[in-house]
Amino acid sequence: MLDVREIHSFYGDAHVLHGVSLSVAKGEVRALLGRNGMGKTTLIRSIMNLTPPQVRAGDITFKGESLRGRPSNEIARRGIAIVPQGRRLFPSLTVTEHLTVLKPASVTTGWTVAKAFELFPRLAERRDHYGNQLSGGERQMLAAARALMIDPELILMDEPSEGLAPVMVQHLESIILELKAAGLSILLVEQNLFSALAVADQVTVLEGGRVVYEADAQSVAHDPGRLNRHLGVC
Repeated sequence: MLDVREIHSFYGDAHVLHGVSLSVAKGEVRALLGRNGMGKTTLIRSIMNLTPPQVRAGDITFKGESLRGRPSNEIARRGIAIVPQGRRLFPSLTVTEHLTVLKPASVTTGWTVAKAFELFPRLAERRDHYGNQLSGGERQMLAAARALMIDPELILMDEPSEGLAPVMVQHLESIILELKAAGLSILLVEQNLFSALAVADQVTVLEGGRVVYEADAQSVAHDPGRLNRHLGVC
């Protein structure tokens, strides 16, 4: 579904991604792991053509069509949604307004406000609360629900467990698994290794802007030496 092939991304003269390649199949969760500053968020931004960075070589295709150079809003309309690091909510909009700004409440096809509230019942309870009145877990739920409003086939999730209590991390994992069961593909950037392995099918590890390891999640979980070398967690 998503194929990233040998992309090179730059911030000005700083060469950050060095020929990165990966793929995400339909209905698959691929975890993108690596220490801070290894290029994970840069890859997410490169896929969505959010600048900076600037992609100067390589290609990114989605369902066989190249995305390179296309405007970010066009990429979103093709079925790719992003749950950005830091949530990026609007403090002056209510929960309901965050969802209806992308799809009017009168629309009854695909992901609707009612369907989002069914998946995230806590948001239904907070529907009239503003973005700056929500807890960290509620904000993450809203960021995910907002992404669903464009009826995506692929979701890019950048550090969704960041700052969340363990109970909320577990809830987030159940949501990701539910979305996967519904047929969505997910590229998951995570610092929480064990949360990533709880939901991922495949794992890609970045180091210094390069792919240094790829395997299925079960193999990664049973390879402590490799984890210690690249992630420093074991």
